[in-house]
Amino acid sequence: MDFVDQVKAFASTIPTKLNSIKTEEATKHFLIMPFIQQILGYDAFNPNEVMPEYDANVGASTSYKLDYAIFKNSQPAILIECKRYGTDFKNDREWSQLFAYFMATEARIGILTDGVNYKLYADLEKPNKMDKTPFLELDLLNLNESAIRELYKLTKSAFNIDEAITAASELKYVGGIKTLLKKQVEAPSDEFVKYFFKELCPGNNFVGQLKSEFTGYTQRAIKEFIREEIETLLDEAAGRSKTKAETVNPEPEIKPEPIIKQPEFTDDEREGYYILKSVLRQVLDPARITYKDTASYCNILLDGNTWKPIVRLHFNNPSCKKLEMFSIDSNGNRVPDKVSIDNLNEIYQYAEKFKAIVASYEQPQAV
Repeated sequence: MDFVDQVKAFASTIPTKLNSIKTEEATKHFLIMPFIQQILGYDAFNPNEVMPEYDANVGASTSYKLDYAIFKNSQPAILIECKRYGTDFKNDREWSQLFAYFMATEARIGILTDGVNYKLYADLEKPNKMDKTPFLELDLLNLNESAIRELYKLTKSAFNIDEAITAASELKYVGGIKTLLKKQVEAPSDEFVKYFFKELCPGNNFVGQLKSEFTGYTQRAIKEFIREEIETLLDEAAGRSKTKAETVNPEPEIKPEPIIKQPEFTDDEREGYYILKSVLRQVLDPARITYKDTASYCNILLDGNTWKPIVRLHFNNPSCKKLEMFSIDSNGNRVPDKVSIDNLNEIYQYAEKFKAIVASYEQPQAV
C-alpha cells in the first residue's frame, strides 16, 4: 500500500470516532497518537523518538508544556500542539502557544492540530520564528492527494530537515501566488489591471470608462488564457495517448478527408483590436468597433459593416506585420494604404488617421 492509500485508509476510520471524542485527552489518545504512529511512522511509545508533555522551557512558567516533540538526532525536530477536536483555529491564542514553544527550541517544523485538521508551520520568513501562516494544511475528512504527498516528506523514513524546509518554502509561496492569482481572476485589482494597461496603452490615462473597460478585458483575457492552456494540455495528453495506442496496435492507414482550416483570431490580432478600441473610444462608443477574421487578415470594422472598414491587420506573417488602412477620396471611393510595423505599439502612431477614417463614415452621405 502506497502512502496516499495508507492515509486514505486511516482517514476512513475517523468519522466513527468523532461522536465519542469530547476532550483534548481523548483527541490525543484516539486521533493524534495513532496519526504519529501509523502515518508519520514514529514510535509514539519510544521517548527517544516521541516525547509527550515536552518541557520547552517557555519563560519561567512550568505549567504549560508542549503536547509532543518528535526527535531527530536527539534534538526536537517537529513540535506538535494538540487541541480538542472541533477547536476553531481562527483564534490567535492557539497559534501563539505553538509559536512560543517554537522559539524555545531548535525545531523548524511545528504542527497545530485537532486530530482531523493539521496545520504545518516553519520558520521561512525569519530564523527560529514560526511563520504566521502554514505552509501546508491537511484535512483528514476532505483529503487532497497533493497535500498527502507533501506530508510524506515529514515521515520517519523520508524526513530530512533541509529538504523539508525547501519543500515548505516552495509550498507556501507557490500556494500564496496561486491564491492571489485566483483572486485576480475573480475580481482584478486596479494595480493588476494597470500593469497590462500601461503595456498596451502607453500615453493614455487609466481613468473613467477606459479603466472600467480594460478591467473587463483583463478578466476575460485571463480566463481565455487559462481555458486555452487547459485545452492545449488536454490535446497534448490525447496526442500522447493516441501515439501510444497506435504503436501497440497499429490500424490500417486511412486517408483523411481534406479539412478547411477556419480563421483563427490570434493573440496579435486580439491585441491590435483592443488597441484600436482604446484609440477610437475618444471619438465614439468602443462597442461600435468590431472585427471579422478571415484566412488572410483580420478586418476591423465600424458597426460590423464590411462597407466601413477601418483597418485590416495583416499579421499572419510574424516577420512582416502590415496595417491596411482605408480613407475616402473626393469621389466617395475607398483608398487603401498599407504600412509595415515592427511591433504592435506602432499602431498608436496612426491614431489620428483612424479617427479621420471613422469621421469620414460618420459624415452625411450626399444625395
